[in-house]
Parts: sequence; C-alpha cells; structure tokens
Amino acid sequence: MSELPDRVEQRRLTFPPSYRLKRRRLLRSLFDRNRDDVQTVAVGCVRLLYRVVPRDALGHDVPLQVGFAPGPRAESGVERNRIRRLLREVYRVHQYTLVDPFVCRPDALIVMILFRGRPEQADDCIDCDLPRALQRVAAPFGEKETD
Repeated sequence: MSELPDRVEQRRLTFPPSYRLKRRRLLRSLFDRNRDDVQTVAVGCVRLLYRVVPRDALGHDVPLQVGFAPGPRAESGVERNRIRRLLREVYRVHQYTLVDPFVCRPDALIVMILFRGRPEQADDCIDCDLPRALQRVAAPFGEKETD
C-alpha cells in the first residue's frame, strides 16, 4: 500500500516539544561518569552523549529525546543562543537518521548534543560534523552509515 519512497516524501521536518530532553533525571544520567551504559561519539566540533532507556521513562511515547548545549566557549547569551539554534536546525533536517531505527523498538534513545568548538566556527563545522555524528550513533542500531 505505501512504499518507502512515499513515506520519505511525507515526513515532516518538525521538532515538537515532546522530542526535547528536559527531565533532569535523564539529563544527569548522561553526564554521570560512573554509568556504563552511556556512549559517546565525537566528530569535529560536535560530541554526542547517548543511552538507550525504557520508553516509559521519557514521559511521552516518542522514539527519542534530544537536548542541546552550546559549550563553555560561548560566553555571551547571543553566542549561546545562536549555537543552540544552529544545532537544532541541523538536527531537525537530519533527525530521521536517529528516529527511524527506534520507531518500532520498545525502548527509546536519549541524546545530548554538545558543541565543543569556537563560536566563530559554528556556522561551518556544525553543518558538516553533526550529520556525520548522527550517522555514527545510528550505525549500531541498524541504520547504514554513509559518507
């Protein structure tokens, strides 16, 4: 009835509030150095911390939740907001790299995207590094990595 190309065309590139990582308990678990289940991927100026959790821990029936952090080098509020906005926009366009493997799974993925570069370089490096990092995270869960 519906083939894969039809589903791809019907995808909406939105980032609803239920997909945002806001629960303090989940955020702290990503930064806890004593945990063995937290994985990390670093590509260029972007680092992703992620772990698989039961879906009922999220509070919403969504395949994943994502948070964004601009890093310590962004000193002013203007720089921090600009970097966060860039991270959200690039993620929004490439989100199905991570969403697709978790749609049919009983568990969910929580991800924190950290910017670790200089604020002046954010425009150039986020566009190129974040999609590659998302592909590396998705690779163990069944999504093919393409460069």
